[in-house]
Amino acid sequence: MSACLLPPDSGALPYRGVMLDVCRHFLSMSEVRRMVEALALLKMNVLHLHLSDDQGWRFESLKWPKLTTHASTRPKTVVGRPANYSNHDLHPENYLNQYDDKVHSGFYSQNELRELVAFAKSKGITVVPEIDMPGHMRAARAAYPELGYNGVQQEVACSWGIFPEVLRVDEPGIQFAKDILGEICDVFDSPYIHIGGDECPKAEWAAADTARKQVEQMDLDPDHLDSYHKLQAWFTGEMAAFLASKGRKLLGWDEILDGGAPDGVVVMAWRDWTHAAERATKAGIPVVQAPSLLYFDYAQGPEKDEPLAIGPGATLEQVYAFDPFKGVPEERRDLVLGTQAQLWSEYIPTPEHLWYMAFPRLIALADVAYHGEKRDSYEDFLKKLPARVEGLKKLGIEGHPLP
Repeated sequence: MSACLLPPDSGALPYRGVMLDVCRHFLSMSEVRRMVEALALLKMNVLHLHLSDDQGWRFESLKWPKLTTHASTRPKTVVGRPANYSNHDLHPENYLNQYDDKVHSGFYSQNELRELVAFAKSKGITVVPEIDMPGHMRAARAAYPELGYNGVQQEVACSWGIFPEVLRVDEPGIQFAKDILGEICDVFDSPYIHIGGDECPKAEWAAADTARKQVEQMDLDPDHLDSYHKLQAWFTGEMAAFLASKGRKLLGWDEILDGGAPDGVVVMAWRDWTHAAERATKAGIPVVQAPSLLYFDYAQGPEKDEPLAIGPGATLEQVYAFDPFKGVPEERRDLVLGTQAQLWSEYIPTPEHLWYMAFPRLIALADVAYHGEKRDSYEDFLKKLPARVEGLKKLGIEGHPLP
């Protein structure tokens, strides 16, 4: 019996999703709807919208209006890869970077998003919103400096990487988070609300008297890093309880396991995903498998002769061979709700580039998720692929050339 809260259907996995990052590069609502139509064609049933990040805030908040007027715009964008960039670089903006000096802006009104939810529902698709917290808060703090401990005015991030600015997790930050999630629940009908939880640096907390006192009140050592993992776990628990009061379940990246995940959450496994899935299911926590293999912002195989991407990625054949149950014991397989592809958009600046990166790999993942072990052989899949690609072309989607 699946623990998934999505409407039941005949798919092998009940959660079959794709994530769109509309923060790094904004996507018009017409293109978001085009993705919904494509997902329906492929029998996928979840569109995960990543609506906030360091580089832009895309959800209209009526309670915190400067998120729309200020945090949704950055003055420029880094060209190519940031200088000296690594996935764990806490200073991704430096004097060696080159920028395009073009304003990048955009957000979705609450009415637009309500209409999207209704449109997607008519196609059998649930829209799962994500507001990333307590990390990835640079844009929000650019609008409201008081969301940090020092009150310093920031600029919306113009480069990629992990920024040190995080949400304060005492009363002002908690109130902000509840206000935003309350508005999210008013707009979206998804049983799952994603709060991110990933890549949250702990340096600001460890340096802030307020956070250190919180840790001491938890009978933890304020000079020990693990204490701040537990502080994030406490924050996650507060958000899970708030969402539960709205009849929703918290979904978060697998960092919410660090420090101990609260009851009643779902984990999206992405780092060492088999280990994360093992940790989650062992604790009785449902999981959605989202490994780097399914990061479709990575090149389709080696980077040679491909557009600039974050790095080399999975081939079509590797995606089709994906096993979402890897690392999960047979007796806990019912805790694997499904799987999801990610389309982070640092290196996906246009809709045309999005379709190129997503397809046909998304067709392969759709078959893995819907048909499971009963899917065609890879050879038969390839034979049928041209006709399926023609169906996408009728929607205006032109993907990567077929192998």
